[in-house]
Amino acid sequence: MNNSELLLDEEVLKKFYYEPHNLGNHRIYRRVLIMEKGGLLGRIADYKLLDFIVPGMTLEELLPLVKPISDVMMQRFLLPGEGKMIKKSFGWGLKGWAYIGFLEGEEKVLDDLREEFRRALKPYSEGFG
Repeated sequence: MNNSELLLDEEVLKKFYYEPHNLGNHRIYRRVLIMEKGGLLGRIADYKLLDFIVPGMTLEELLPLVKPISDVMMQRFLLPGEGKMIKKSFGWGLKGWAYIGFLEGEEKVLDDLREEFRRALKPYSEGFG
């Protein structure tokens, strides 16, 4: 089965706060999280984390599209298949980071996305519904 044949249950992904989006001709799923940094005097700062489940793209197709986004500190992308995680920093980390990993990877920073991806996978025989 190739990546374009992977079917995800969007209702399951919605339970994890993912929303469907189109990136060119590809359907992806995005989740926005807002993290709060606190200290002794209370809240210091907020920053955004974007998670993407990208079932129908290859690493080569995705890489040119991964760029810094204003007010976003971390972007995490999960692709199907196997491979070694790629970590990109933007402006020496001052403009954020991106982690690009794979469903069959082992890096702990993406374990939550892997679990959500696996829960949303539909058997190919179910089709779109």
